[in-house]
Amino acid sequence: MKKYLPAVSCLIILLCFCSGIVFLAQVNTGVSVPSSGTGSALPVIVIDPGHGGFDGGTTSVYGKTEKEYNLAISLILADFLRADGFTVVMTRTDDSSTEDPNLATIREKKSSDIRNRMDLMNTYENCLFISIHQNYFSDASCHGAQVFYSPNNPQSKILAQTIQRTIASLAEPDNTRAIKKSDSSIYLLHKAQRPAVLVECGFLSNPENALKLDTTEFQQKIAFAISRAVYHYIYFPEETHVTEE
Repeated sequence: MKKYLPAVSCLIILLCFCSGIVFLAQVNTGVSVPSSGTGSALPVIVIDPGHGGFDGGTTSVYGKTEKEYNLAISLILADFLRADGFTVVMTRTDDSSTEDPNLATIREKKSSDIRNRMDLMNTYENCLFISIHQNYFSDASCHGAQVFYSPNNPQSKILAQTIQRTIASLAEPDNTRAIKKSDSSIYLLHKAQRPAVLVECGFLSNPENALKLDTTEFQQKIAFAISRAVYHYIYFPEETHVTEE
């Protein structure tokens, strides 16, 4: 037994040292290490890459459909959030839509698609909903990301402003846009009861903005900024606040 004592002692010391690190991290930050899995108290992050399948959304000045930008950024965002320990659910992971089968008209398909995305959000009582889109405007000079929020849950505005500020800090230093409250034209936010935001990542009507959005480097910057905002919103709520737009 004596020959095992040094090894046992080292193991005990190592365990105490590791426990001390975790304890100090919790004391210094006020949060615990993120945990994953269905047993986690963390909210599920529902990511909605806008449009898809039959619905291409708007089209950039270079002829690329919005749905392609949305999916690319959403997949990168999902990877970042999973790396943080969050459970991520996506409304789509490829070029598809979510409408019920055997619908005849585009109107019927769009209505079914949007309602099925809403149903997925409502499946999770504890979730954050983030819809990824691209903007388009007649004035080609407009550029920059802008976040819209649901009026139904006060946390939506806090999340939106956290994302807007973080995008400006990490991805677009010249972005001075303010968040906006959604109206009935954005069905998912208008009806959402969970914290819900829609991120317009840029303007496809602006040649420079559209070109930048088509690069993996910028897609990663935007996705990383959103992921950092989500992390900050969840783990440091005392540091998040809203100001009047």
